[in-house]
Amino acid sequence: MTATARILIVDDDPAAIEVVAHALAGLGELCFATSGAEALSLMADDPADLVLLDANMPDLDGFATCRILRQDYPDLPVIFVTAYGEEGHEVRALAAGAVDFIHKPIKPPVVRARVGVHLQLRALNAALRVLSDCDSLTGIANRRALDDRLDQEWRRAARHGQPLGLLMIDIDHFKRYNDHYGHLQGDACLRRVAQALADTVTRAGDLAARYGGEEFAVLLPGSCLTAAAALGARVCAAVRALDLPHAGSDAARQVTVSIGVASGVPRPVPTLPGPQATSPPAADGAAGLECIAALLTRADRALYAAKAAGRDRVCVDEPGAPC
Repeated sequence: MTATARILIVDDDPAAIEVVAHALAGLGELCFATSGAEALSLMADDPADLVLLDANMPDLDGFATCRILRQDYPDLPVIFVTAYGEEGHEVRALAAGAVDFIHKPIKPPVVRARVGVHLQLRALNAALRVLSDCDSLTGIANRRALDDRLDQEWRRAARHGQPLGLLMIDIDHFKRYNDHYGHLQGDACLRRVAQALADTVTRAGDLAARYGGEEFAVLLPGSCLTAAAALGARVCAAVRALDLPHAGSDAARQVTVSIGVASGVPRPVPTLPGPQATSPPAADGAAGLECIAALLTRADRALYAAKAAGRDRVCVDEPGAPC
């Protein structure tokens, strides 16, 4: 647990929010919402580390809100704080993804202790997740971390009608590099390129990962095709600036990369009771996407186009192209 933990209290009764806030004073930064919809909006803008959630709210109740939160933020601890006392409601809350259930009227020392424990567990889990999601050679995220985040960001982008961008990156003629300089030097090259990637991809929420071998990927939530392509150009320039000699390349005298860019607005698939979701309009000309595989296919297709065009360049997959 850290002093900067962000705690979101959600209740349609301002007096109840005040009681809980008083109990949690000093545990971290407190923020408040009086409806499920407002809570989701706040989380989208600045995610909290823990949520205390009332069950009985109009429109989007606590159970539905919890299910949505757990879809978008799988590691987020959600604690129900509610006047419901029946065993069935507690079971329903846990089934929705809650980690704990506190009855009203609350006992401030108990609430404070439980929140403190869950914040500590979250911090420990986050530390373990960093280790398990880290590529041992390059130090950036691994394929597992990318797959998990891609699924999470896909759901979020679909729900909010936002584009999701992806870069697929390949070191040009890397086999020749290994053959000429040796595998130890090849590993050093991978680390340098990964570091250049990490230094360039600095926007909060973006993820740079090693996809496999000499291939990397960058996930760009909220990025349209134009923004994703601009970042791709900066990545290309950053790798060139390393000025790592590559005697076996016919693309340049130094190590370079080829990059394929794709972006699209995921088409939402309703998974919760309530109004049926509608497909959002495509942003900046980005094509609507039916599945995660479509985004990967388009980025990979653009990568092969970059290689075919001479490497050391960025190519974009144009919206509307068939998968």
